[in-house]
Amino acid sequence: MVTFAAELRWILMLVCLAIFCLVFVVMVVVAWRQYRKGDPSVPNFHGSLVVEVCWALAPLLIVLLLVWPTARAVLLY
Repeated sequence: MVTFAAELRWILMLVCLAIFCLVFVVMVVVAWRQYRKGDPSVPNFHGSLVVEVCWALAPLLIVLLLVWPTARAVLLY
């Protein structure tokens, strides 16, 4: 008999795998497009506080969304 916690672990692991695959594919596509463009004078987007904060908060939000149900399942069962 499979428990709810075991099912939740598998679901969260698949969500993490999907996020990893999505990020990897996007990173490879962007790197390939940049490489094919061959324009070394591309402006740097760093320097924008909003961009930097978003880059810091996005992974934090993903981790919190994945840890919350896992912690509840472990503590409740």
